[in-house]
Amino acid sequence: MACFITPLAVAILLSIVERAAPGWRSVRPLSLLMWGGGIGLMADHVVNGELVPWPPFLTGWSPAAGLYPLIEEMLFTGGLITVSISAFWGAFLLLIPRLRAATLLTRIREPFRSG
Repeated sequence: MACFITPLAVAILLSIVERAAPGWRSVRPLSLLMWGGGIGLMADHVVNGELVPWPPFLTGWSPAAGLYPLIEEMLFTGGLITVSISAFWGAFLLLIPRLRAATLLTRIREPFRSG
């Protein structure tokens, strides 16, 4: 229902950090992943009719139920999505040096193999 709000909020914060500290180059991919995840979730909710352009906007949420279901969805489902996107980014950061090293070794060994 509102799970897309959490990755979008993190994407906005990361975009602000990215502009404030341009030296942090590894934040850019995480920011793009969060934007993509949040916009993809928004598109999914629009397609399924859960997000509409008229009030109450979120069809799965009843204002009479209060804010608790909305906040719960944002914290648990949106939080899990945000953590999983961050974990993917972290794993990617760990793999980049290994992939570069493997590519470098391949370049070094290639002339000796064609002999």
